[in-house]
Amino acid sequence: MTTTRVQDPTTTHPDYIADLIHESYAGPAWHGPCVVEALAGVDAEAATKRIAPHRHSIWELVLHLAHGRHLLIERLTNESIPPFPRPIKEPWWPASPADLSETAWLVDRDLLDDYQERLLAAIRAATPEQLARVPERSDTPIARQLVGMALHDTYHAGQIKLMALAAGV
Repeated sequence: MTTTRVQDPTTTHPDYIADLIHESYAGPAWHGPCVVEALAGVDAEAATKRIAPHRHSIWELVLHLAHGRHLLIERLTNESIPPFPRPIKEPWWPASPADLSETAWLVDRDLLDDYQERLLAAIRAATPEQLARVPERSDTPIARQLVGMALHDTYHAGQIKLMALAAGV
């Protein structure tokens, strides 16, 4: 079954997209925990726990969310930006952190917050042409990818919250 995608002009407005991403990241979110709420009280020890072998940890999800923002900033602006400051093991997934100290955890939490602010600034400064552009090797306009980031955040916020509860947070 093929579905037709309808492009509603209100959903491609920069302020609307920025609000969605802000809500899923920092709240208040009607749908459940936002990313910031899900991470509340998570320390380095809890962030490194895995619910099962070969599953990502909370810390890896934090780096994944930061890297996703890095990629979308680059796609939105269509300019090269400085490389992501952590090693990348596969598309969209940075390598697991080597330093598992509390200080390193807080640095990576700050990295995610910083990329969130950069992404919101890039969205608010975006032109309609930037939001409508379909990047190479994609069939999805940037605006839709950004709305997808909000959905992606919601999905991972739920995962993080469940993992934090399993870790005793």
